[in-house]
Amino acid sequence: MIRNFLETEKQIQNSAHDGKGAVELYEIWGKSDFISGCDFIDRQIIPPNSTVGYHKHGNNEEMYIILEGSGTMTIADQEYRVKKGDMIKNPPFGGHGLVNDSNENIELLIIQMSVE
Repeated sequence: MIRNFLETEKQIQNSAHDGKGAVELYEIWGKSDFISGCDFIDRQIIPPNSTVGYHKHGNNEEMYIILEGSGTMTIADQEYRVKKGDMIKNPPFGGHGLVNDSNENIELLIIQMSVE
């Protein structure tokens, strides 16, 4: 099966994980599309001065792949500068958040896998 992540339907999320501002969410693949433990693959666009609030997941891993832009990623209460090309692994039960403190959009792919 083939899907173009640039052609999926746009959704607006206000205060993503209690963050600031609105982000664009594009749901590319959902749990029902896989026989593996993949929960979803989404594309997200975070405008300048917007954030994905610091939050924790349950028994799953999440990968952020930065396609465009830069910002500040918080993982387990430590801040890191992230930029285009970075891949960030968010561990099960770990806390993380992303702040767009630049003048350009952050565009990323998010892949979440359940841990069985």
